Amino acid sequence: MGYGLWLLPIAYCLSPIACFNSFAGDKIAIDQNQPITITSDNMEAVKKESLVIFRGNVIAEQKDYTLYSKELYVYYVDSKEIREIIAIGDVKIVQTNKIATGEKAVYTRETRTLVLTGNPQVEQDCDIVKGEKITIFLDEDKSLAEGGSDNRVKAVVSPKDDKTKVKCK
Repeated sequence: MGYGLWLLPIAYCLSPIACFNSFAGDKIAIDQNQPITITSDNMEAVKKESLVIFRGNVIAEQKDYTLYSKELYVYYVDSKEIREIIAIGDVKIVQTNKIATGEKAVYTRETRTLVLTGNPQVEQDCDIVKGEKITIFLDEDKSLAEGGSDNRVKAVVSPKDDKTKVKCK
């Protein structure tokens, strides 16, 4: 399950273009050999559909990544290999000073993508990117923030104090 537990990094930048290039350029290094601990109020295994469903106060932790949601659906290709992970309801992915939120996150192993929808927002320190949909291509130097008719892409880039090296006060 560690394939999809990540957080989109947004590096410090001086302009919106540099910010988006940094946003896209940071590859996610996820250790697929590390154990994952999932806690929830209940769990249901549906062998016929190669599916395990975790419901209620879901917390999935691996190394320095933590995912929170109301429900987590884990689809398997076989008993060992994950095909897709879907987190639904108050999704929050945390890694140190980085946080991604939305109503739904879908990780697809075949394409190694993570798609956040439902008012997705990614922030690091005081830098924020919002949109209708945020797609992260985990094996490429590429991320895509898309807007919709009611929800345009918005990036807030905070300057860094050269003396203190601290972002946002």
